[in-house]
Amino acid sequence: MKPLHALLFFAIGSLLIAFLYHDELVLTAVVAIGCIAALEIDGWKNLKKFLVAVIVGGVCENIAVWLGGWEYANAGFLFTPLWLPLGWGFSVLLLEEGFAKNAPAYFSWKALILAFAGTALAALASSDEGIALFLFSAFTLGAFRFGFYSPLEIKAGVAAAILGTAMEGISIWTGNWQYPVAVFAVPLWLPLCWMNAFLIMRRIIRI
Repeated sequence: MKPLHALLFFAIGSLLIAFLYHDELVLTAVVAIGCIAALEIDGWKNLKKFLVAVIVGGVCENIAVWLGGWEYANAGFLFTPLWLPLGWGFSVLLLEEGFAKNAPAYFSWKALILAFAGTALAALASSDEGIALFLFSAFTLGAFRFGFYSPLEIKAGVAAAILGTAMEGISIWTGNWQYPVAVFAVPLWLPLCWMNAFLIMRRIIRI
C-alpha cells in the first residue's frame, strides 16, 4: 500500500467515524468494509497482523475506559464501541503498510507487556495532563535512546502521531468522545500516545 492510499483511507475513515458515530452498528459495518478493502489491496497478506491488532487494541481500549482514562459517548454493548477494535486493526494496517515498510521490527514480549501496562498507566495519569505529557515524553525519548525503537521508525511514528491525533480531533470536536482533562479538548499528550501505541503495536503484531 502506498502512503497516498493510507492517507486517503485515514481521511475518509475519520470523516465517516465523525458523521456515523451515533449509529454504532452501521459504523461497525462501514469500518468492516474499509478493513476488507485495505486487506484486499495488499492481497490479504496482513490478515494475521490485522487480527492481532484488533484483539490487543480492543482489550487496551476497554481497560482504559474501565479505569476512567477516557470515555465514548455511544457504546451500547461494551465499554467501547463495537467498531473500535476494527478501527485499531485498520489504523495499524494503514500505518504499517503506508509508512513503516522500510523500518524493520520484531516480535517482543516486552511490547505486549508495555501495551497493557502502558494503557493502564496512561489512563490513571490522564487526570493530570502535565504528568501524562511528561511520562509519554520521557518514555519516548528513553525508547529511542536505549534502542527499543529504531531511528528508522521516526517517520512512521510521526505519521501515527499526526494522523491519529487528527482523526481523534475530528471526533472530539464533533462531540463523539472526550477526555476528562484536556485544556484544548485534544490532550497535549495524545500525539505521543499515538506514536508509542503504533510503535509498540507493530512489534506485537509480529507474534
